[in-house]
Amino acid sequence: MLTSLQKAKAFNQQYRLVGRHSAVKICLWTKQCIRSGKVCYKQEFYGIHTGNCLEMTPAILCNHRCLHCWRDTSLFAPKWEGGVDDPKEIIRGCIDARRELMIGFGGSEKVKADKQKLAALNTFLAPDHAAISLTGEPCLYPRLPELIDALFDDFHFRTVFLVTNGTVPEMLKRIGTESKHFPTNTYLSLQAYNFDSHKKLNHPVVLDTWNKIIESLKYLSTVKDKTRTIVRITVINGHNMSHAREFLPYVKLMKPHFIEVKGYGFLGMSRRRLKEENVPSWEEVQGFAEEIAHVSGYKITLQHEPSDIVQLREK
Repeated sequence: MLTSLQKAKAFNQQYRLVGRHSAVKICLWTKQCIRSGKVCYKQEFYGIHTGNCLEMTPAILCNHRCLHCWRDTSLFAPKWEGGVDDPKEIIRGCIDARRELMIGFGGSEKVKADKQKLAALNTFLAPDHAAISLTGEPCLYPRLPELIDALFDDFHFRTVFLVTNGTVPEMLKRIGTESKHFPTNTYLSLQAYNFDSHKKLNHPVVLDTWNKIIESLKYLSTVKDKTRTIVRITVINGHNMSHAREFLPYVKLMKPHFIEVKGYGFLGMSRRRLKEENVPSWEEVQGFAEEIAHVSGYKITLQHEPSDIVQLREK
């Protein structure tokens, strides 16, 4: 799927490609956990193990070219092409590649000098949380239900989070019908508040993705007893910060367990599309969340300033 140049670029960015269409990378927060013991908001909010996180994707391709995406969207393709790798081989390959990346921390002077950190590193080598979210749109991977089952049943993962842009509702409907397991958390990322903002912010490369997102929102309202459902709204100054109330219809459609309001970060390839002034302040992120709470009936429950994220929960 990728050219030799694209593969080399991904490698230099600390991605490790697995098989024909999958990838793994060590999350910033996993690195922080090893170096300083700091944990990500997902541990504080939902109890995952930051140091044991496998951040991966079974699909490097995506059908959006979002303005705020920190990934290299030139790696993406609008549709699946080529063969489909076996789910267990993908997981095994991602675990092995992650382990090789993690072992490198043993050579860090900070880690070597601290016996507790060095001992902790060994416990972090075996992941028990999978974040199917690294890059691309994972619901485009044709064998996603099998992958989720294998993570739980064959590799004994404690928690599995799936992050989707909502454009493949037919795959969401296969999860739990063609698999024994649902993800622990199912996130739907939502930046747009209507069709026009969807075109501007998400830059879809295939037709009808907005209607697909609406379909996914409706469907996820029906599986709340199977998976913890979350709408994540990334707020971007100059684009959606003044439209908090316009997200309400989509919250009502999905009726998620949680809403997460997260500030855009001026990171990676997004710096070629947006400017630093598009980054909201922490106070602005909080203000957006407060307005959502005011109109939705949800209440603010947790906040994690280092991640610029506020959690709201249904009352």
